[in-house]
Amino acid sequence: MHRIRTILYLLPVLLSGSCTRQHKIFTLKTIRLNDYRQAKRPAQKLHLEVVEGNTLLAHTAPYPSELTLPVSFKAEPAARLSLYSKTYSIQLHGDSSGLIGSCNVTMEEYKIIFPIDMEVRNDSLSVSILGSWQ
Repeated sequence: MHRIRTILYLLPVLLSGSCTRQHKIFTLKTIRLNDYRQAKRPAQKLHLEVVEGNTLLAHTAPYPSELTLPVSFKAEPAARLSLYSKTYSIQLHGDSSGLIGSCNVTMEEYKIIFPIDMEVRNDSLSVSILGSWQ
């Protein structure tokens, strides 16, 4: 009975914490490239970009495409994102092939209270974004 009372007491606190995230800023510090659809492309340098509309917010250092995945990259600069109010795109680019794949970060699709390590994927690209709330 004590456990049920404790859970009922903590439930509103947890739910209110998730609602207040809507006006908080998520600082994206790291992007992990988990996988991407590798059509027959030449060996090249890959990098990731964080984009809002046509604005580049952050990018990563280049990584040779012939090396293994997953690989983690530091986002430069650490991007301050309002995840609950805007949609962002994570794009994978190659230095010789251009845009390889893209996926959107849309928080309506996720019910995560603390998305410190959130995987975003579609049929051509899988990445994880890591960071912290402010």
